[in-house]
Amino acid sequence: MMFRTPSARLVTEDVRQVLESVLLSNPALSHRIQFSRGTAYQEWNPSGCHVTELRASDAEAVAEAVERVVEEFEASLDGASMMACLIRSPTGDHLLVVLDHALVDEHSVRLIKRQLAAPSAPDEHRMERYRNAVFDRAKSEKEAADGPGIKFWTKRLESAGEFQRPSARTTRAIPVETLPSVAVPHGFRGSLFPYVLHSIHHALRDVAEPAPTTVGYPWGGRNAAYTDVVGCFMNTVVSLDPPGCPRSPDPTGDFLRNWYRELDHADVPFTAVTALGSSFSGAVSAMLSYTHAGPPTVDVAGVPAVEVTPSRSEPPAMCGLLAGVTLHDGELRLRLLLDEENTTYGVRAFATRWRDRLTSAFSHVPEPKP
Repeated sequence: MMFRTPSARLVTEDVRQVLESVLLSNPALSHRIQFSRGTAYQEWNPSGCHVTELRASDAEAVAEAVERVVEEFEASLDGASMMACLIRSPTGDHLLVVLDHALVDEHSVRLIKRQLAAPSAPDEHRMERYRNAVFDRAKSEKEAADGPGIKFWTKRLESAGEFQRPSARTTRAIPVETLPSVAVPHGFRGSLFPYVLHSIHHALRDVAEPAPTTVGYPWGGRNAAYTDVVGCFMNTVVSLDPPGCPRSPDPTGDFLRNWYRELDHADVPFTAVTALGSSFSGAVSAMLSYTHAGPPTVDVAGVPAVEVTPSRSEPPAMCGLLAGVTLHDGELRLRLLLDEENTTYGVRAFATRWRDRLTSAFSHVPEPKP
């Protein structure tokens, strides 16, 4: 997460105290994961949140500093789950907060953003509630891994045919920060999400080989009893679109019906799906991040701050393309991050096709009934 404020408004010590409070208030962040004889456990990590302060001469230097800090965090061996960097520049200050992705889901990130306002005393029951939430999640995952969803995914993967094998990883990630937004159809009811998914599959089919396309996306499975607990309560779900009959009278409807069936079994752990023995290795054609725009400003240590998206990153190891969609004020804002050396197509080609396919998908949305 990155936040921008006017110059000299944020005080480094205030930021450190707030982040220290966030760590102490959330056992998912104040414990580190360890292994003993193949069994995972968590132990108390007494180190505080490390806050560094850097100076940058311009926007490009800010982006370079962000990239360097993230790389250092990912390469660190000390097991820290969170760190922060306050980057001072002539045009404003940026606060970068880096979190271990294995500890937080989208709901947890929203909780953390609210906690950034000011230090608070830890709840004495926080550890007990966190422990109960983790065991509850583990129980639900085990039940799903042994349930009827396994039969569904076995049949679904086998019927798709052969999946493409992942290419060797490179680091030539080319981001497209701004694409023209796509307006939500007037009077639309229901979920926009499957239409976004369908458009990505179609765009991939346009620019790549006609093999089965797979799009992975995070899907929450949080027990409502633990809405106040920061943790990781989600699963990576696979959206599968095998090559079909091009003369289908209702390709969008066919996709939606298949997606609803997939969603009925979205609780099956991703690791269980990849272990089914099919040619699907877990590498996906694309990863999709779909969010709803939050408040325009976030209170950080008593200072109003605007959340911004870091301009430098790289696709996850399981794919060469990362697609981001944010629903904001009746329109979908699109972002891309693409590794051109790991794909058979260019970023501009995919960007054009994706937006065209999304606009086309919305043309098939039923008109609202009066």
